Amino acid sequence: MDAIIKECETLDLSWVESTIGDFHLVVEQKAISSTVYSIFYYTNDRNWRWSVLYDTEVGDYMVRITVPLVEFVDIAFIRESLTPFMENLKANYKASMMTRFMAPQEGFVYEYKKKGIHQWNYREALPQTIVGYQLDVTPHTALDMINGSYIIGTYIKDNEETGVVLFYNTFRDEFFGETRQQGYPGITHDLDATTIDKFEQALTNHLQEVLLSL
Repeated sequence: MDAIIKECETLDLSWVESTIGDFHLVVEQKAISSTVYSIFYYTNDRNWRWSVLYDTEVGDYMVRITVPLVEFVDIAFIRESLTPFMENLKANYKASMMTRFMAPQEGFVYEYKKKGIHQWNYREALPQTIVGYQLDVTPHTALDMINGSYIIGTYIKDNEETGVVLFYNTFRDEFFGETRQQGYPGITHDLDATTIDKFEQALTNHLQEVLLSL
């Protein structure tokens, strides 16, 4: 880790923009755990975060996406060495953030659009508030993860790591949900479905009771 820190501390970050959309830059060049060194990150008022870091456990430089209840790595940026990582980052970071956060529909794959999720009028099935939980991610602001999965909805409470995460997987062509209770993941099959209509019905019948059970 010491060699990584020394190399990163000499980086010229003058090219990194101070704001992108509603995200603002925080330069944080320090170890944030025994295995992770932070270089900088962008964050917004919703506590969404786009972080540039090095992880000694896997030996890679990477970009990690964090929203309340979920975090994942953007595989497009993973590199083993600092120089190619920074070159790729400099060339692509702004466009990647703009597509992912400010214009997510531009990045939706064909299968997601074919399913009609990007045009789904979801508001009856996914109201803004349910039993004290707030809708954060929505099907129209979905986040593509890995292995064909999109986060299409999250219900969260402020300052708590408890709620529900809703997914659509393009490879398996299915909707499903996961719970989070104080950060610990759980599975509920009550929200499984293969069509938007069936998913709406599952949400109407079971989402509130799933949230109340947490």
